[in-house]
Amino acid sequence: MALVLPAGSTATVATLTSGSPGATTAISNLISVGGTTYTKATADVTGLSDTTIQRLPARIDVGTVQLTIFLDDTATASNQYTALKTRLTNGTHTRIALNLPGSGIDDMYTYDGYITEVGSPEIGASDDALRYTVTLQLSDKY
Repeated sequence: MALVLPAGSTATVATLTSGSPGATTAISNLISVGGTTYTKATADVTGLSDTTIQRLPARIDVGTVQLTIFLDDTATASNQYTALKTRLTNGTHTRIALNLPGSGIDDMYTYDGYITEVGSPEIGASDDALRYTVTLQLSDKY
């Protein structure tokens, strides 16, 4: 289930260097942010003499988060879509922070990770504005 952003919400993206974010840039036209999963994988430790598979808890996977964004119509070489694709290509450690309106919930959702997918705009037989999705593989607990 996606987090649909209430009116007045803002989002920013920043590059993480040594764990600290650099200058932030606004993410415009953000529609929604998908939920994340926090899971623990298991390791197969079955021995040759075991008659059933033996598994033990192993590493935690902090998951991914997916953002849905309306495509802006600025010049292709400098628009937000291209900037996010460049972060993917360069393997840039990225922080995305959501600032929801209201007191006490500023930057309630902050995600650190690496962009692993920038989808092409969804084109359909409707009058909806073009939108695309960005997937961020989280690198730390959210």
